[in-house]
Amino acid sequence: MSERTTIMERVIRVGTCNFELNGAGDRSRWERMHQRLRGLKLHLSMRQELIGCGTAGRESELWLDSQNALGMRGELGPGLGATALYWDPQTFTPRRNWANDVGTTTTWALPPTVLSLELAGTCVPIICASFHHAYHDPAGREAEAHWLTRLADKTTTLHGGAKITLPFIGSGDTNSYPEPGLVGDVPLPRLDVPPTHDLAIRDAPHRAHRSRLITPGAPRVLDVWPDNILRTAGLQDAARHLATLPGREGDRARFLAPTMDASTTHGPQTRIDRIYLSTALLPAVIDVEVINMRGLSDHHTVVASLDRAVLVSLLADLGIRS
Repeated sequence: MSERTTIMERVIRVGTCNFELNGAGDRSRWERMHQRLRGLKLHLSMRQELIGCGTAGRESELWLDSQNALGMRGELGPGLGATALYWDPQTFTPRRNWANDVGTTTTWALPPTVLSLELAGTCVPIICASFHHAYHDPAGREAEAHWLTRLADKTTTLHGGAKITLPFIGSGDTNSYPEPGLVGDVPLPRLDVPPTHDLAIRDAPHRAHRSRLITPGAPRVLDVWPDNILRTAGLQDAARHLATLPGREGDRARFLAPTMDASTTHGPQTRIDRIYLSTALLPAVIDVEVINMRGLSDHHTVVASLDRAVLVSLLADLGIRS
């Protein structure tokens, strides 16, 4: 039995990866990144910045090459391919493409890729979304996050006639911060410190991109709206969930590791790439890793491992409870 088969039987590995400008035309770097991603043995991969894949449609050479390089099937998002979903065809079967619901007339600057995927051995599809929030517009990110909450109340009717709310797994580059207050989380930048401070955002435009003015004359506030909106809607941050479990305190630093290093523009290291799941699926989450991608991308890759047997049981329960 192969190593991949053994892993497939035990866990479902879900990853999110913002590959900077899809390699920016550097084929060697592109190949090294895809080799690295293939080595992670993901069953579901949510990608951002698929530059060059959408210019010639879904049949573009680079897009087809990416599926072959990963050994996965994929779906490119609407528009110019700002996002994409890849899945292992032995693990998931696509059931619905929500591209028409996303469309090109929504508030999304970079439209998400949204598919319903059915896990082998189950009959309840999971809505899966790869998203990339606007980098420059806090109000736009708020609207985009509200749009994602629409995916938390989608329903379907099973063959037996039962109507259920579909579960959700989604991830991406939020270009914003997790709400503060979680012990062990990455410290948020500060707007009230001099440029020499370790937590300062030195780049003036980026200070505007990552904060909001609530009351004229009052200090600006860091943008944590998308995280608050998603969690209020029952779509929970996998890393935050594990970090709050009793007995997992020793793993907090690993779960909550930064997904972007400090830079002159963005400021201090941050945890802006996150994986969200419906509350009903949280018992299946057993691990979250941040995979170092230095030298390949400006973002690190986040991988959540789900116990396959538990996930199958949870999906079965959704049908029974209905």
